[in-house]
Amino acid sequence: MNLLQRANNIHQYIPVPWILAFTLVICFFAFSLRQKVDVVGYEYDSSGFPQFYMKQVETREFDMQGKLHYQLTTPQVTHYQVHPDGPSEGDYTLIESPDMGFYDADPAAPWLVTAETGRSEANGQLIRLLNNVVIQQLTPTQGLIQITTSELRVRAREQFAETNKAVKMRSAKGQIDAIGMDADLAQSRLQLKSQVKAVYDPR
Repeated sequence: MNLLQRANNIHQYIPVPWILAFTLVICFFAFSLRQKVDVVGYEYDSSGFPQFYMKQVETREFDMQGKLHYQLTTPQVTHYQVHPDGPSEGDYTLIESPDMGFYDADPAAPWLVTAETGRSEANGQLIRLLNNVVIQQLTPTQGLIQITTSELRVRAREQFAETNKAVKMRSAKGQIDAIGMDADLAQSRLQLKSQVKAVYDPR
């Protein structure tokens, strides 16, 4: 019996749709097997792939009395999960052009903090701001106070910020340069750490 006769005999007992379905399953299995063979030895690094991202984000946190504590706005946040099994303390979120406001010191004159990029770590307890960081406050008595640095670590809930980098503080009274700063934004208290140089403008 030749191959054509065998095919005809099979066709008599098995409907054509079943044969087609069986053929597709075999092809799919072969393709899947080849794909698995191709990726053998590839080490999956979940930190290179975002777990999720959001656009046009605005978050606000209020105190126990219902007053605005601080807020954060950003065009986009991208969250990375380090371990594929689930969340961990090493997870982090990248923040694009973060714009933060802290209101405890004076709701009418909040401290405003901006940067080119940010990185939220430690389950959101710490935010690292990087590149062209600007901290400023405008009050009727002191005028505009503006501080610039290259890096700032912010604990948003405590309204506390710190850096070990060079800082430059400008106000109507002059300019101060220093290395390192601690800033209690809730109390409007700033402490410059070292190499403080001040230029006073008597105007």
